[in-house]
Amino acid sequence: MPISLTATEHEDKHKHEHKQHSYVGSHGMVLFAAGDTVLASHLPLYRAPHDYQLVYQLALPAAEQKAVLALLGAGQQLTLLPQNFDLRLLIEGKTFDIGAAVYQGHFERGGRLWLDNIQLTFARQLYRRPLQQLSIATNAQYDVFSVAGNHFLLHRIAAAPSFDQILQLPQLPPTPVTLATTDGAATLQLLQAMGISAKQLYLETADLSQ
Repeated sequence: MPISLTATEHEDKHKHEHKQHSYVGSHGMVLFAAGDTVLASHLPLYRAPHDYQLVYQLALPAAEQKAVLALLGAGQQLTLLPQNFDLRLLIEGKTFDIGAAVYQGHFERGGRLWLDNIQLTFARQLYRRPLQQLSIATNAQYDVFSVAGNHFLLHRIAAAPSFDQILQLPQLPPTPVTLATTDGAATLQLLQAMGISAKQLYLETADLSQ
């Protein structure tokens, strides 16, 4: 669908015209699933404009959605590389269509191109958090969100060194969830000790090490 801007958005675009090049570009994501729903989490960095944690619900063509869900269900890591676009569309919670490629594995680390030039919709923003004015962590704090009866923990990225992590839970936990660690690799064991069974869907440390 075409993207239209309101008068306010036109003013904002003009106001930040000198920064346009930094927002329009390549914005990769990791895919995961909530039942029959495909979700995408932006791969954040500390530097602007990539300094946002964002989770979106996607809508894909039926055949591609079925194929993506099958691989995710089998434990395959899939990453998404949309065509260049303005990240402010996601930051502001817009709905829009775009072409994209899906990779088996991480597209920047030897991932294999699997689906190319598919048309998808960024349908609904589920989570938004800016990575600004961060503090050094003394523990691991998580936000909880639910989609279609599926429950997830998303690590609140702290100042470097930190980590990006998505966990799936069979039932809704107490909120917020805080663990006595700053090591993403230790979280599953700590959750288990709390009686919370979790499945790790994604863990990234290298991009957030400094």
